[in-house]
Amino acid sequence: MLRLFLSVDMVGSTEFKARFTGQGSEGWLGIFQTFFTSFPLMAAGQIGIEFLDDDATPAIDVWKVMGDEVVFVCQPSAPEELTSILIALLRTMRLYEERHFEKLPLRLKGTAWLADFEGQNIQIEIPELSSGTGAHLDFIGPDIDLGFRISKFAKPGSLVISLDVLEIVLGARNADRAALYVIGREPLKGVMFGRPYPIVWMRAADDGFSFLPWEVEQDPLMARAMNMSPASPEDLRRLIEDMRHFLRKMHGRDRPPLKLG
Repeated sequence: MLRLFLSVDMVGSTEFKARFTGQGSEGWLGIFQTFFTSFPLMAAGQIGIEFLDDDATPAIDVWKVMGDEVVFVCQPSAPEELTSILIALLRTMRLYEERHFEKLPLRLKGTAWLADFEGQNIQIEIPELSSGTGAHLDFIGPDIDLGFRISKFAKPGSLVISLDVLEIVLGARNADRAALYVIGREPLKGVMFGRPYPIVWMRAADDGFSFLPWEVEQDPLMARAMNMSPASPEDLRRLIEDMRHFLRKMHGRDRPPLKLG
């Protein structure tokens, strides 16, 4: 069983809350309450619009809230469905910023990754958090850890995605809706035996990066992305196969492609 995890995190929230030091939480509490209540509803609405002409709409549930971050979980049934969910999430982030952050120094950044629960990841029920409407599940494993590792390379207005998500998107019939960029490689603790992991950003193909001028001036990754063209599907597939070859030859690990459905 594959699950897709989606993280949306506020950028600039720590500095923003620090402005109200000595004033309690009254100055910022409402903004954060609105985010945690309204953003999930808006995301569900945008996914509903995305799948308006389909027979069914995929469910997207809040898994957990951590600090200024909300993490969703869902189970896409096909590559096209996964790609459409990511496009809907990017649109939700953009619309939310336009409506709620226009005059605030806050942005949203996103992360998407997959976890296979027929392999080395597990799900456990937390009875103390379960309710009458169902069990509360927690998820543990190296794929879960990977998502939180790559999330620190997420930037406003885009998604950082894992290689598993990248491979699924490349195999989708609607892959042309996504623009994909290999921003660089970074070593991640406990991932790929220390070999630097490719950092891949995704945006909607019909919508440019929404970086602000001062963000580009201060962040070398954003500046690099602004001067790049999207990577070709051939280059991206070669990148994935190169990492798979490394695992097989150097560490005797087979990592077959994940398949939805």
